[in-house]
Amino acid sequence: MSRFSAERPVRRALLLAALVLVGLLAACGGGGGGSGPTAPPPPTPGFVFTPAGVAGANSLSLASGAATTATTLVLEVRATSVTDLYGVAFTLTYPSAQLQFVRATAGPLLGAGAAQATVSPAGTLIVGGTHLGNVPGATGSGVVMTLEFSAGTAGTGGFAFTRNSALDSAGHPLAGITWVAGSVTLITQ
Repeated sequence: MSRFSAERPVRRALLLAALVLVGLLAACGGGGGGSGPTAPPPPTPGFVFTPAGVAGANSLSLASGAATTATTLVLEVRATSVTDLYGVAFTLTYPSAQLQFVRATAGPLLGAGAAQATVSPAGTLIVGGTHLGNVPGATGSGVVMTLEFSAGTAGTGGFAFTRNSALDSAGHPLAGITWVAGSVTLITQ
């Protein structure tokens, strides 16, 4: 028997042992303890705003603003492709268990205008925003105003627009404005 034929069974045995070892390591996940699947992380506290639809041309809609934090929801009232928008007035119902109203602020689309809102009764805001003086209304898209809320209790609730009006610079109602609200979920720990 030659030296090579005597080494052949030893090589086969070593190769087979190496393959079995690799197979065992792969089957047990690399020796990571075998503790099973891990639980998903807990949800992050904060607000999740969901629009009620897509804001098309000639619309006013709610959207979550960039200044929203885990304890403050900043809703933007956004105009999309409007012509000569001078002012808006509306009633907005909101989930008063999840949100407490803080303030309204005029947005860039109103220029040096003003925005006001008052709670009457709880869960209902009476809102108005307007340009000031003898200036043309806004044409285009952008933030009309922001509505700021602080966090209440965890849960989900909806927003709804009622008694909506949008006016041009002559004080006439703008025809065909679509209003898009939404819902919010507040996650707390």
